[in-house]
Amino acid sequence: MAKLYVVCGHGAGDPGACAGGYTEAERVRTLGQRIKELGGNEVVLADTSRNWYEDTEAGRGFHSIAPGCPVVELHMDASGVPNAKGAHIIIKEGFDADEHDEALAKRLAEFMPGRADRIVKTSGLLDPNVCGSRGIDYRLAENGFIDSPEDLAIFSERLDELARIYLEVFGIAAQAAAPAAPTPQPAQRETTENFGGTYRCTVDYLRVRDAPGLGGTEVAHYSSGETVTLDNWYKIADGYVWGRYTGYSGATRYIAVGKATGKPEADDYLVKVG
Repeated sequence: MAKLYVVCGHGAGDPGACAGGYTEAERVRTLGQRIKELGGNEVVLADTSRNWYEDTEAGRGFHSIAPGCPVVELHMDASGVPNAKGAHIIIKEGFDADEHDEALAKRLAEFMPGRADRIVKTSGLLDPNVCGSRGIDYRLAENGFIDSPEDLAIFSERLDELARIYLEVFGIAAQAAAPAAPTPQPAQRETTENFGGTYRCTVDYLRVRDAPGLGGTEVAHYSSGETVTLDNWYKIADGYVWGRYTGYSGATRYIAVGKATGKPEADDYLVKVG
């Protein structure tokens, strides 16, 4: 029998929090997949094509969880407040933290320190309420702040360590899985006749930089629903497709269109509309 059921937050067109060229949905799916790879048959990874907060299918997917199997839902936090950082877990108001909650909160807080409260109780989130009403052993884990460069670096650079925390807390021996594979990138090109056009921003905050890549300095940003006209130039850098436009000042600006998967994706930051 599985010892852990892992749910990845957001997805299915909902990117969650966005910062540093990443989306919450992509990051937690990367973590969930690594927990599954290292945990083998003792970990069940829930359907990552679904948004478990928005999917209205009967039972919201939790009907498939075996009785007694602990559930953890993976997220990353965001605040917009400078220096906010740290991991914590959330459980349903009215429930006492069990040994798994206490152990996971302690380990995550040591791995990504900064939160005043390691365990937070709430009555305002849907999934904790659904699981609480069904008697499901559930907790939601905020794996640091995606808009904290420090937390994001820890998450991305020490992914296996983070995955092993979950396995160890729930009594699962990590397998000798292959190293996490880097995101494949298509062959480098820098122009195409069909790339240019008007794009609509799909995320709350999308950085504009003075160079193509995560190392470029932020000089402006776009918000959800705003549009930008890109030319036919593009470049793949740091795992993302970068587009280019000329700002009002005449300066060349660069913006991440989405992850470099070789094709448009539902969770791209910019969607072509004209």
